[in-house]
Amino acid sequence: MESLGFKNTRSLRKINGGGESKAYSDPANKGFGIGVSTPQEMVLLMEKLERGEIVSPEASREMIALLKRQQQHEGIGRSLKGVEMASKPGSLDALRSDVAIIYSKRGRIAMAITCDQMPEIDWTEDNPAFHLMSHISNILIDDL
Repeated sequence: MESLGFKNTRSLRKINGGGESKAYSDPANKGFGIGVSTPQEMVLLMEKLERGEIVSPEASREMIALLKRQQQHEGIGRSLKGVEMASKPGSLDALRSDVAIIYSKRGRIAMAITCDQMPEIDWTEDNPAFHLMSHISNILIDDL
């Protein structure tokens, strides 16, 4: 990831087991799930993927198409109806995060919003972080 310009984005563990990465041995990464990043780098990753700069243009299109089919829209996109988006949510007990490209009337809008250190663990769709992310994303997409 560093060679692509992502200094804070790391894969830490494989999904469904299978070992830990070298980055997982860093004590600073112990509180994270399968990976760690920043909202800024997640937006940059989505932008580069949209432009076909991470993998081949064909593979990039397939990945964006997959993200467009993603059906969890409790945060970004919660109240957007009929608006195309490519998104990926993530969560830990006290964290909710969402990254998306919204295909608005004005053009593409990339955003990433993370709410961390929430005082209560709430795995429902009514988690206050989801409502906040929805509200912030609506402000960022002010013409919808």
